[in-house]
Amino acid sequence: MGPDNSRRFKHGALAVVITVAVIAAVILINAAFSALAKAYLWYFDMTKEQVFTLSDATKEILSGVDSEVNIYFTQEEDAVMSGDGTNEYMKYIYKTAKELEKEFSNIHVKCVDIIVNPGFYDYYYNTSASKIYTTSVIVDSGGEFRLLSSDAFFVWDENRTKIWGYNGEAKFAATILQVTYSDMPSVCFTTGHGEKSADESSAFRQLCENAGYEVRDIDLSTEDIDDDVRILVINDPIYDFAGVEGGEAGNEIDKINSFLDDFGSVMIFADSENSKNLTNLSELLIEWGVAFRPGVTVRDTSHSITVSGDAIVAKYETENTLGASLYNAISDLSSMPKTVMSNAMPLVKLYDTQSVMYGTLEASTVLYSHDSAEISENGETKDAGSLPLMTITRRERIRDNDYIYSYMTVCGAPSLVSDKYLNSNSYANSDIILNTVRLTGREKIVADIDLKILDNTELDITVSQANGWCAVLAVLIPLVIAAVGIAVYHRRRKK
Repeated sequence: MGPDNSRRFKHGALAVVITVAVIAAVILINAAFSALAKAYLWYFDMTKEQVFTLSDATKEILSGVDSEVNIYFTQEEDAVMSGDGTNEYMKYIYKTAKELEKEFSNIHVKCVDIIVNPGFYDYYYNTSASKIYTTSVIVDSGGEFRLLSSDAFFVWDENRTKIWGYNGEAKFAATILQVTYSDMPSVCFTTGHGEKSADESSAFRQLCENAGYEVRDIDLSTEDIDDDVRILVINDPIYDFAGVEGGEAGNEIDKINSFLDDFGSVMIFADSENSKNLTNLSELLIEWGVAFRPGVTVRDTSHSITVSGDAIVAKYETENTLGASLYNAISDLSSMPKTVMSNAMPLVKLYDTQSVMYGTLEASTVLYSHDSAEISENGETKDAGSLPLMTITRRERIRDNDYIYSYMTVCGAPSLVSDKYLNSNSYANSDIILNTVRLTGREKIVADIDLKILDNTELDITVSQANGWCAVLAVLIPLVIAAVGIAVYHRRRKK
């Protein structure tokens, strides 16, 4: 091998070594930077709506939360971000959660694969039909938690076929506020009117306690409703509630009205016979778009668990309404479990929506009788068809730029919450009541946090900016590389 060949070999070998070293360095730097970017969220949010950036409103709302908060995703991080086995939008939720973790030292995001470690989630199952999926998100603080579907973070079109908005910031903010209450909220069962007792063994009481409430009794004739009370339950009263005749201190209807005005929620279960005595309570319900039908009961031999047709199987709402939202979880099951009630009194829903002085009322049916149902009234039986058996009315009001709701839930069958049906794994009664308690006692929407529209996912840059970036990427960078290459070539030629 001559001197020239030896020189060429050395230069060639050195070039190969340098090339390999540069490629290895690029790979290592890229891997290191990717790892750091993933850990510390080093990315630029170039979406038009700043979907992945926390708003100042969210930071302000959560700035006063001191409790430790854990946000659990039910798959490994790579699976959540890739959409593998989940819906493609899970990465939106995860990135928002990571932004919260980055902003607040007391918020922690954890990925625990439910397939690999199902026992980890045993605490978060509530009822027989409650499901935790790979698309579920759990927000927990000190054992108080909310189990959220990924769908809850998005806004859908009317037919629920297309997602057009992302509401992740508001959903996380509201949920974190709910699980970090400093005082345990309460559910109060009224007494003094012959109501069914909510004693220690009551399935209804235990259901409320499992939902995160302290449960106690209240006598409205002598007691006021405390600030920590979220829900007032009136369960099958025999006697009416006092109105103006009770005087200023004993006006129970006035106390209920004031409670509702202060964004409380009321659940009423009344039967056909005793509702004849509930004149004052009936007048209150009419203001909320619902009326009793005293003396009327529903029978349906075609949809009943008894031969007599008294213990009827309720029909679910098929439209996307507030009432139907109370059983969304069981709607996804291949065969929806039955909801059963005995000796049910039909209700009258007086309107769908109505504007009032302090907001808007929206009345919705939760459960119906089937088309084959009959009613019995004054000893006569006649065809009735589909009638409301349980309703929920929501009043929307605004305070300090927050949309806040009060709820009135009415059912014409106290048997819906009886131990017989709530304790049975065969029926969906417990799921519906649990969802009602959670919705009416805890929901809060933080209106100052803007919805992020997903209709247009293009980068928010002008044509001029786009042309500039095109020039940089397509012309300038190649020219720089070419210039460096030419310089290296001439230096080697001179040697």
